[in-house]
Order: sequence, then C-alpha cells, then structure tokens
Amino acid sequence: MASFASLSTGLSTGGILGMRGLNVFIQDIRSAPSKEHEQKRVDKELANIRKKFKNTDLSSYDKKKYVLKLLYMYMLGYDIEFGHTMVVSLINATKFEEKQVGYTATAVLLNESHEFLRMVINSVREDIIGKFEHNQCLALALVANVGGREFSDSIAADVQRILCSPICLPVVRKKAALCLLRLYRKNKEILVAETWAAKMVKLLDSEDDLGILLGVISLLIGIVSHDYRGYEGCIPSVCAVMQRLARARSVPQDYLYYGIPSPWLQVKCMRVLQYFPTPSDPDYVRAETEVIHYVLTNTGTVKNVNKNNALHAVLFEAVNLVTNLDLPDQKSLLAESVAALGRFLDVNEPNIVYLGMSGLTRVCAPDTIKAVQSFKSKVVDKLNDADISIRKRALDLLYEMCDETVAKDIIDSLLRYLITADFAIREELALKTAVLAEKYSAGNARWYLDVALKLVEKAGDFISDDVWHRVVHVVTNAPDLHVHAAKVALEKLRQNSYEEKFVRLAAYFLGEFGHKLSASEPPFGYAKLLFEHFKTSSPTTQQIILTALAKISMHPGADDDLRGRLGMLFRQHASNKEVELQQRAVEYYVMTNVGTNSQKLSSVMEPMPEWNMGSRQSKLERHLATQNAEATDAVRVNKARGGGAIAPIAPPPKDVEPGTPIPTMGIADLLGGAPMPRVNGNGPAAAAAGGEANGAAVVDPMSDLLSGLGAHPGQPAAPAPSAAPAAVVDPLAASVAGMGLSTAHAAPQSNPVPTINVADCLKKLYAADNGLLYEDPNVQIGVKSQWQGNQGRVMFYVGNKSPGTLTDVALELTGNVQGLHARLAALPAQLEPKKQQQLLLELAAAGGYRAAPGLSLRYSVPGQAPVQVPLKLPYGPHKFMQPWRPANPQDFFAKWREASAQHSEAKVVTAAPAIAQGGLAAIQAALSSVRITPLPGVDPNQKNIAAASFARYGQDGAETFALARVESDANNAAVYRVTAASVDAATAGGVLEAILSQMVP
Repeated sequence: MASFASLSTGLSTGGILGMRGLNVFIQDIRSAPSKEHEQKRVDKELANIRKKFKNTDLSSYDKKKYVLKLLYMYMLGYDIEFGHTMVVSLINATKFEEKQVGYTATAVLLNESHEFLRMVINSVREDIIGKFEHNQCLALALVANVGGREFSDSIAADVQRILCSPICLPVVRKKAALCLLRLYRKNKEILVAETWAAKMVKLLDSEDDLGILLGVISLLIGIVSHDYRGYEGCIPSVCAVMQRLARARSVPQDYLYYGIPSPWLQVKCMRVLQYFPTPSDPDYVRAETEVIHYVLTNTGTVKNVNKNNALHAVLFEAVNLVTNLDLPDQKSLLAESVAALGRFLDVNEPNIVYLGMSGLTRVCAPDTIKAVQSFKSKVVDKLNDADISIRKRALDLLYEMCDETVAKDIIDSLLRYLITADFAIREELALKTAVLAEKYSAGNARWYLDVALKLVEKAGDFISDDVWHRVVHVVTNAPDLHVHAAKVALEKLRQNSYEEKFVRLAAYFLGEFGHKLSASEPPFGYAKLLFEHFKTSSPTTQQIILTALAKISMHPGADDDLRGRLGMLFRQHASNKEVELQQRAVEYYVMTNVGTNSQKLSSVMEPMPEWNMGSRQSKLERHLATQNAEATDAVRVNKARGGGAIAPIAPPPKDVEPGTPIPTMGIADLLGGAPMPRVNGNGPAAAAAGGEANGAAVVDPMSDLLSGLGAHPGQPAAPAPSAAPAAVVDPLAASVAGMGLSTAHAAPQSNPVPTINVADCLKKLYAADNGLLYEDPNVQIGVKSQWQGNQGRVMFYVGNKSPGTLTDVALELTGNVQGLHARLAALPAQLEPKKQQQLLLELAAAGGYRAAPGLSLRYSVPGQAPVQVPLKLPYGPHKFMQPWRPANPQDFFAKWREASAQHSEAKVVTAAPAIAQGGLAAIQAALSSVRITPLPGVDPNQKNIAAASFARYGQDGAETFALARVESDANNAAVYRVTAASVDAATAGGVLEAILSQMVP
C-alpha cells in the first residue's frame, strides 16, 4: 500500500468509478458472506481474466479494467501469477491513462528482483527523459519504489540531470531527488564526491523551493551516512538553510506547519550535520550554535498535539546535534539541552516523558552526567509509571547516569524495584544491576557480593546463567570474600531460599569455601541442607549440588558417616536417566567408596584456581552492548567530544594517510566521471556476505583460503593446529560458562619461499579479473577486480595459512605513478591463523601511464626474521580500455596515422608455442583478453591483425585511442612484429606490455 500511495499521480476516483465491471467486482467482494464465497468469486474472475488475456485485440479500456482487477485482488492478499506481461505493456502505451495504470500496477505487483522489470527499463528511461511531466513523475515514482541495481546503471545519469535542471518543474525534481536516493542505496558508485559534491553545494545554495531542498537534504543524508568525506563543502550551505528557516525568511505559507517553518526540513538539516566532524571555521560553528540556542530556548509545550510533535522533533534533533559537536565552550549549550529535556519529565503526557528520558539517555556523557543526575529522583519515580515503555526508558536512563557517586543509591532503587517489576523487564533489570554493581565495587568487594546475592535470590529465574557465573568468577578471585560468601549462602539456605539460581550459587560457595567456616559449622550441617534442596531441584542444579557434595566429603571434619550417606545418594542416581547426572554420580561414588580412591578424589576436588580475568571484558557487558547496539548507519552520540575538527570547504583528500579506513562504497571515484563498479561479495574464499568491506574485514577460515579463484588448484592448505591437551577439570566447572581451553600454536615454519610461479600468476592477471597474486607457506594473496570507465576496484584477499599469528602485517603501494590515482586501505597489523582479511584498492586513470605502482608485502612469523616481498601489479592502462570498431578500414588507418605520428612502440618477438600454433585466432584471443579489440579484415595482409580500443581519462572523459598491429614474419610463423600506437606515449607502452604478456612465453 505504501508504494501504491506514494505515486503522486495516483488513480483518479472518476476513472475507477467509470469502470462498471470493476465496481461490480469490488461490490461482489465486499458483500461476500464468507471467505469461501470470496474465494470462489476471485477464482471465477481470475479464470475470466486469464481467458481475456489470450485475446490479442483487447481494447485500452479492457486492459486497464482487468489489470486493476488483478491489482485489487493482489491487495486483498491473493497471489497473482499471470498478467505481468500485460501490466508492463501498459507502460509502453502512448496514452497517459494506460501508463498510469501500468506504472501503478507495476510498482505494487513487482519487486526489484522481478525479471519482468527488465522489460520496462528502456520505456521508463524514455519517460524520464521525455517532455511530459506527468510521465516523468510516474516513471520516477516507479523507480523510487522498485528500482534496483540495473535501474541505477541505466538511468542514474538521467535522474541526476533532471534534479540539477532549473527548467524542470519542482514536483519532478523532488521526485528525482528521492529516486536518486533509492538508486544510491542500491549502487553507491553512481554518486562520487569529486563530481557530485559541487553539484550538491550548488543545489543547496541556489534552490529556493523548500520541497526540492527537502529532497536534496534527504539525498545528502543518505550519502554522508555512508561516507561524509568530500562533502564538507555542504556544511555552510546547510547552515544557511537552517538560518533561513529559523528566522522564517522566504518561507511560503504552504510550508508553515502550525506556524513552524518546515519542521521536517529543520530536522533533516540538523541530522545531516551530525554526520560531519565539527567544523573549524568559527562562522559555521556560530551559525549552528545560534540556531541550536534559538531552538533550545524557544521550545515549550503547547496544547495542540500536532504542533507539540513538530516542536519537539526539532528540539530533540537540536539536542542530538549538540551532543555530536566538539566545541571548547559548549557547556552552556549542553546545560540548556539537559535543562530542556529535564522539563519534559514533569509533563503529564506519556509520549513527552518518554522522549525526554530518551534524550537524557543520549546526552549522558562525562561532561553532562552531573547535570543529568539532578533528575535522579524523578527518574526513580518513573520506575513505577503505569506505562511499561516509560519504565524501560527510566531503567536505561538510570543505567547511563550511574557513576561512583550515585551507584549505591541507584542500585538500591533497582533492587527494590526488582520485587515488583514486570516479568518483561526483569531480565534486563537484573543484568544492568549486576553490571553496575561490579563496575562500581572497587574497594568494596563485600558490598558487591551482598548485592549480587540479593539479586540472584530476588530475580531467580529471570536472570541468565551469565549473572551467577560472573559472581562465581569475582568471588573465586577474591580470597577475602570466600568466608563471607559461604556464610551468607548458608544463612540464606537455612531461610528456605528456593530460587534455583541461588541454590546453584550457594552450592558452589559451600563446596569451594565451606571448609573455611568456623568449627561451629561442620560439613554434615551444610551437606544436609544441600541434600534437602537436591530433592526439589532441576537436573542442572542437581549436577552442581552433586559436585559440591563430593567436595564437601573431602572437607576437614567430614567423617566416614557423611561419606557413607553421600555414597548412598551417589549410588541412588547411578542409573538416573539424565546422562550428565548419572556420570557424575557413578564417578563420585567410586571415588568415595572404593579403597584408596578417596585420595584421588581429594586431588581432583581441590579448590578452583583463580579465573584469568585481567584482559577479559565482562560477558555481561558484552551482552548489554549487543542488546543496545545501534543501527550501523545511525548517527552516534559523541560521548568523548574530543578532536575531530575539519576545514570547512577542504577538497577531498587525494592521498590517504596510512591506516585510514577506506569504505568500500565511500568516495569511490578518485576523479569523477563514470560510476565505479562494485566488487562482487562472492569473491575468493567466500568473501564476507555483507559485501561492503570497510577497509579490511575478517572472514571465516576456509580449508583453502582462496578456493574458488581457480588459480591454484590442488594446493593443500596448511593443517589446522591441534588443540592443547585438556587438563583435568573439576566437574562443577562444566556448568560454569567461560572455561575455554587455549589452542597451542604450532612451531614457526621455515623461511618463506613462494609455492607458486609468481610470474605466471602475474601474466594471467594481465588478462583475468580474479586470480592468485602471491603465495608462500605462510601467506596467500588473491585478487578480484572490476572495471568501468576510467575507474577500477580491486579487492585483495590476504590469508594466513600458517597455524600461528602473523604480526607486523602490511600491504602497501610503492611508487607514485603519474596519471594513475591509487588508494589502498590499511591492513590490520595482526592476522590470526586460518583467517583472511579483505582490503580495497581503488584506481582512477587521470591520464596515460605505463604501469601500475608496485606492492610491498611485509609480515613477521614468531621466531623468524621479518619478511618483505616486492610484488608487481598487472593493472596497466589496458584495464581501462573500451572497444572501438571503425566503420571501415579507412577510418582505422586514418586514426593509426594520427597516433603513430606522435607515439608508437614496436617489438619483434617469438610467440609462445600455443600462439604460434593457433595462428590469427590465438592472436585475436590474446588481444581480446587484454581489452584491445581485434578488427579482422581491416589489415590488407590477411596474415596480419589490427586492433583498437580507447580509454576515457580524467574528469573531461576525452577519448585516448590505443591502436595495435600484429604483423607476421613470412619466413617464420612463430615470429611477430607487435606495434602499439597512441597520442599518449605512456598508454602506447603500457598497451604493448599487456599484449606481449599474453603472446610471449
């Protein structure tokens, strides 16, 4: 329905009412007494339509009527499996009424992957570039709803021209902006900063129509949310739009919403600024802060709900912008933001309270937390609000505002609330309480233990195992807590605490630390308590209790009578249907009741060692971070607020600093011009399914790190390292998460010697787009590339074949090639065993050049000298060539004389046996493989072959021709004279080198 409704020139009511058959059918459906009657009526109509569509002489009226019936049935939820050809044929009609029905039905019935959409791409393009505004609107709306990659490749340039054309109607340009946004989301290469950023600035500066500005800002948000670099020049233009709206200058009446100048555009302007670092130009900063100050100080609460919503939308976006700015004197703005949000907590409207707490949660940072804490009591009161969404938001805000000064008060409030909290919120409440208690327990470990035990006891089944596992870790590592933990656990058990998770925790504490209790607490006493709980516990808890009882049998003071009683318990469960429980019972029975086995049990049942938690983040915090993760394209709040200043209108950087992440689909075009191709994610070694690699991305290990390239078959992968032998572990540990065994690294391998013929691989890559570039016993490098126009994209797949971690890993470009702009993403310094990293090389041909820059591969293997390997790249100018086929031989030789008069280069070579035996067919194949188009029959000598292609260098896209002739030796069929000519000497040399790479052995 959204797609249907979004078409601005939707079906007119009069047009539908004029179709009697359609109206009768709709009335029949509405008056059907049951679903069965409706189904019968639909089936009858489908059969009739199917029959009618077999008639090739349907009138325009009938076509529209039957297609609209299909559309109506589809919107009722029925599958429509025929009629798509008729639907798309209406788009090709000349009458607007038919086009209207065709576009509407196509937008609703088909999706972007439907094969029938390919049939209408040309028709849609004709309507877009046509002179009829109504047809343009229909076509743009269709593409904005269902346009995919193929549409973006075909019509993106036309849509850009419409958007930038001042003679097109505003309604058409608005649709063009949103259509272009859809196409950009499907194909990031259609808009490149070097060419498009200046056009965006011009649109923002010169456009007066607020509707067009709204579409342009929406497009800008879509672009900079992916990569803002290159679009910094838009900042002053956006600030100017904000100031115009804030002062209500030149705002038409149509864009005043309850007296507010276009609130949606204000929100979008503030949103787009959040994606940029803070500008360094004081004028731009002043423009932003003036608007923000005006919004913060002039926004209140009014009675009209719609006006309230608009005002608050602008206010919250202004607050978000404040939190993302990094200004030395922004304390006043932050204070105003917190105060404005805090006022919402006193409003009786639940939605406003919710939004106020959401805003306060976002602004919580080290420099604002004290101001936010002033509302602590109000937020605690909101934990008892009738609306559960407000209660959840209050919990989030309390968690964010907590620090060491208010931690105890907040945790006490959360523990009190835990008793009455809704079931839907208890798990998150318990998790956040546990994290806060541990985080702010420095110097007061006993307080943490008391809080944790209360939490486990009160929350019970609403906490995950991770919570009590973490308590076990902390207490085990704190010897001064052992006695207190065992004592409190014993007291709670005597008070008949039946919460399963607490019983597990108490059993662990008594089994591990019960022997440290005073002599007044003999093992028999707490063993009896555990035995009583054993009867009513779940199998998982029984397993832990069994292990605790086995340990208690080894405590000082445990006599033969206790061991005998426990032996009876073990024997009783030796045939338990629960396998784990049965196994423990059998093992413990044998150890406690057979001869000298008690000594073995004593060694096995030694206290658990301390947990290695020095470098390990709490699993609870990781779990919370996963729960609260924001969308990847969302604006993130600048909590640190440090650095990040930029020059206001700096041009996009041509040289990237080492280590700077280069987004796969970011500022892809280094020069401008045609859109860059996207490297397919189905690349070597099952490249990451997300497809959009940001610099370097880790993928799963494979048996062959580059299987699927087909470049190095049969090469066995390095064997996986064998795991270290497992140590004997206390059975209780099986129920405590987090005890992983480390994997032992294998010994370093010998000095690396390439395991492939690197020269042969390079030769293959002159022609192929993917293959193997380098391989030794430790490292394997594969490539996959795509080329379009003057731009190329190469994805390197660097895999660690060795069983150990490679350190000091680097892959860097060497040399600076005049005429070729290259940018290579950084490679992480460490490469884990059996892992692979992807990194992107972006190339753009600004002019002629002979050869690509080189590569330097560096890495270190533990115990060996550092390795540095120089590598050549096969990406000469031939990769950017496009076919040229002259109309007749005279055109070729005219171009040949022009080019050879300036620059030509020739070599006499002996061809490889396969080329010599294959003759002209093999030579033509060799030329085609390096993108030099063979022209059979052009050369008057039938034993010779001519070839020609051209490249478009730089932003102007002027054609630079590269021509070649391969002439045979009349006395030796294996000898050829190869000549390349071009107006550019470097291009001629590079093309000749590429041709020879495929001809000579």
